[in-house]
Amino acid sequence: MMKMIGILIPLLTLIFSCQDSGPKKTETDSESLKKEVISIAEGYVKEQLKDAKTIINSTGLITIENYQKKFIIDPRDIFAGFIDDDQETDAIITLTSYMDQNYYMTEHLILLQTEGKLMLIRSFEKDMKILRLKDRIITAEIHTKPRTSPLYSCASCKAIIYYRYSNGDLIKTD
Repeated sequence: MMKMIGILIPLLTLIFSCQDSGPKKTETDSESLKKEVISIAEGYVKEQLKDAKTIINSTGLITIENYQKKFIIDPRDIFAGFIDDDQETDAIITLTSYMDQNYYMTEHLILLQTEGKLMLIRSFEKDMKILRLKDRIITAEIHTKPRTSPLYSCASCKAIIYYRYSNGDLIKTD
């Protein structure tokens, strides 16, 4: 019996040590795309600011600022899907900028897949919130009142607009 246990223990150890634990955990395509989009957005912002510093808070919000202007990059504002006519995954990311602590503008970067990597194709300055990108349609929420109006944030003062990207422009669609 002891001889049998003496043989079984090394045999079982060998068997379990040779088993494959499955595929190694790798970065998913969406995580890779998200990192690529953020990298492009950070590069875009840093080109506009001299002596900029970058701060990433605990929720992942990225602030890039200098003595005069500040940009906020929120990774939750990345939308991936088909934008142009090919079958490659494209992306949109929204940047919010502030000048001297006051809201300045909202920009949306259109990133199209070109030769296997995302390329910044266009920046749109539109005061809107992207809600969805699906079937080449960009769904956005806009305010119907100007920012200076006391009614700017009222729930009934918002509209849903649909856009399609065409020849470098966002075109309203139904």
